Amino acid sequence: MLTLRDFAPDTKLVVRGFDSNLALDLRGHLSAWGLTPGTLITLLAHHPVTRIAVEHAELALEDVIARAILVEESHHT
Repeated sequence: MLTLRDFAPDTKLVVRGFDSNLALDLRGHLSAWGLTPGTLITLLAHHPVTRIAVEHAELALEDVIARAILVEESHHT
């Protein structure tokens, strides 16, 4: 499955889950911030960190975390 780092900025994505190597406490934090399977997000940038929009919030993620969030491209506009 693809991760946030596999897509270009301005892409609409759907969260599908997390890499099995991602620590449980980090999964909990991401879920608390709204990153749960089925959630629609927008990838905003990769530099200097990966930034995403989730509902009404913007999150900045370290590269190791961005590579652990499994996503697919959304076909909804």
